[in-house]
Amino acid sequence: MTNSVKGVVTREIDGKTYGFRLGTNEWCELEDALGKSTTAIVRDLEAMAKGKDVDQRLFRAIFRAALSFSDPEATAHDAGNMMESMGLEAAGLLVVEVVQLGMPKQTAGAKRPAGKPKRVGRP
Repeated sequence: MTNSVKGVVTREIDGKTYGFRLGTNEWCELEDALGKSTTAIVRDLEAMAKGKDVDQRLFRAIFRAALSFSDPEATAHDAGNMMESMGLEAAGLLVVEVVQLGMPKQTAGAKRPAGKPKRVGRP
């Protein structure tokens, strides 16, 4: 089941249901783990999807970061075992779905404010 409003994708793996999400905390964790920006991570994932290079470390790191939403104690080894259990193709589709839902989107027609942000509270 997917809750696209909150960016959560659920999957049952080995009889247990897990929620996968890439929110701010998960993206930051992933950036720290890989030493790359979100943009670089997504670019590498897109290159991998096009069949250029397969990087299992990237694939597993994204899966584990998304899994940390519902299971913060899960290790990279746990994530790899779960990926194999559900099948690498299904795990790949899950990663792509979670990344797409986790990318910030600008509302259609929304404009960025011009100038300095307005102060709230003390002068």
